Amino acid sequence: MSPKSPTPLLLLLQEQLAAARAYDTEILAHNAEGQTMLVPGIGKNISTAYEQLRKSAESVEEYLLLQRAIRRFYNRTVAFSSPKKPSGVGGELVLELTHAGYLANESVSTGTATTITRLTQEYVEVYKKLGHARVPRDVRLAWVLDLLTVETEALLNPHYKLTAIAYVAFQHYLSSFPREKFVTSDEEDNQYEMCLYVAVHQALLKSDIATVRYNLGRIYRQSSGKLGAFIDFNRSVDRAFSSRLTQKLKQLVNRYGAPFRIVRSLCDDRDDVPELLGNQEVFLQAYDQQMLKEYRSVAMRLKRGIIKSIVFIFITKVSVGLAIEIPYDILVHGSVAILPLAVNLLFPPLYMASFGLGLRPPSRANAEALHIYIDQVLYTGKTPIDHTIRVRTKPMSAFAKLVYTLFLFVPLSMMVYVLMLLHFNVVQGFIFFVFLSTASYLGFRLSRMSRELELLERQTKLSGAVRDFFYLPFIVMGQWISSKYARLNLVAYILDILVELPLKTVLRLVRQWVRFLNEKHEEMY
Repeated sequence: MSPKSPTPLLLLLQEQLAAARAYDTEILAHNAEGQTMLVPGIGKNISTAYEQLRKSAESVEEYLLLQRAIRRFYNRTVAFSSPKKPSGVGGELVLELTHAGYLANESVSTGTATTITRLTQEYVEVYKKLGHARVPRDVRLAWVLDLLTVETEALLNPHYKLTAIAYVAFQHYLSSFPREKFVTSDEEDNQYEMCLYVAVHQALLKSDIATVRYNLGRIYRQSSGKLGAFIDFNRSVDRAFSSRLTQKLKQLVNRYGAPFRIVRSLCDDRDDVPELLGNQEVFLQAYDQQMLKEYRSVAMRLKRGIIKSIVFIFITKVSVGLAIEIPYDILVHGSVAILPLAVNLLFPPLYMASFGLGLRPPSRANAEALHIYIDQVLYTGKTPIDHTIRVRTKPMSAFAKLVYTLFLFVPLSMMVYVLMLLHFNVVQGFIFFVFLSTASYLGFRLSRMSRELELLERQTKLSGAVRDFFYLPFIVMGQWISSKYARLNLVAYILDILVELPLKTVLRLVRQWVRFLNEKHEEMY
C-alpha cells in the first residue's frame, strides 16, 4: 500500500537518497574511466600491517578511517608554505592507500589522481591566502586539511547517503524541537540551525569537525574566492562544533535518534531504499527486519566490546605495573607489596567483566515504539516528539554545584578508605583510581551502544539509582581521562613520528629506486 499523499519529509528522504546514490555511482564510474593505476606490490605487506596497527590508535567511526589516513598523508607529504607547487600528489596518495588496503588495485584512474593533485594545489593556494589575511598558522592549516581531506575522500570513496540522511534528520528535528526552549540570546538564535546540523552529525554519524566543515560549506555554498566570508564561516563552524547550544541539542538528538539510526543501517545494507519508501507496507517491513538485525548486532558488539576492553585494561595494567608500580615499591619500600599489586592487576578487568551482566539489548516495546515513530514521521506527517520537554538553559547555581560536588566525594572517600585498609600507598592508589575510572567510562560507552537503539526511556529502580550514585564520579573522571588521551593521543603521535614517517619515506625511496632500475633496463633493450 502506498501513501495517498506523500509527506514532505518522505519526499525529501526519497529525493536525497536517490540523488546521493546517483552521485556516488557517477563518481565511482568516473574513477574507473580511462587508464587505471596499476600499483606495484613493493612494500604492500608492510604498509597493510602498519595500517592495521595504526587503526587501533584511532578512536573514530569506521567510515572515518580512510579520511584519517588521507589526512596523515597530506600532513606528511605536502609543504603548504613552500613556493613550489606540489606535483604527483594524487598518484602517491592512491598508491599509499592501495598498499594500506583502503583501495582495490586498478580501481582509480590516472585522471582521478590528476584531479587530486590539482585539488591539492588549489588548497595550497587557499592556505597562502589565509596567511596573507593573518589567520594563525595552526588554524588555517586545520581548515585547509579538513576541507582537502574530506573532498579527496569524496573523490575516492563517496558516501553521500550519510550526508543525505543527516540532512533529512536535521529538517525533521528543525520542525520538531521547541526552538524557543533552547535559545537564550539573539546570538544563539542566529546560530541555532548551524548548531542543530552539527548536533545531528555528532549524534547520528559521530562525525568529526572535518566532515561537518565540508558538508556545511556545501550547504552554505562557501568558496575561498570570497576570502572574508570564508574566514568568518570557518570560525563560525569552529564555535558551533563545541558550543554549549550544540551540546544541548546533541543530547536531544541522541534521545530521539534511534529511528534514523535504523534508517542509516538500512541504507548501508540496501541500495533500493528510495524505491522502498514509495510503498509504506514494504518499507516498514524492511525497517522492522533491519531493526531486529541491529538488535542482534548490538548484542554481539557488546560482547566483543567487553572482551576488547578487558584485554586492553589488563595489558595496559601489566605494562603500568612493570614500568611504575613494581619499580616504585622496590625503590621506596624495598619489596613488592603483593596484595595492592594483585588488586590493581585483577580488579579493573573483573570490574569491566561485571558490566556484561547489566547490559541488555533493547526491548520488544522499544521496537514497537520505533516502528510507530518512523511510520508517523514519514507517512502521516505527525510529530512524535513531545514539545513539553524540559531544556535546562540556565547554568547550575553555585550552591547546587557545591552540593553536587560534595555528593561526588562520598564514593571517592569510601574508595580511599577501603584502599587504606588494604595498605595501598599513594602511587598504588592513584593507579587504582585511574584504571577504575577508565573501566567505568568504557562500560558506560558500551551501554550507550544499546541505548542508541532505544526510543523509550528506561525506568531506573532504587538499586539502579544507588549503583549510579557510586558509579557516576568514576564515569566523569574516566571521561575526562579519555578526552585528554584522545586530544593528545600519544600512541598515535608516537606511531606517526617514530614509525610512519620513516617507514613511508623508506618505502617511497625504494619504489623510486626500483622505478629507476626498470627505466634503465628498458633503455638497455
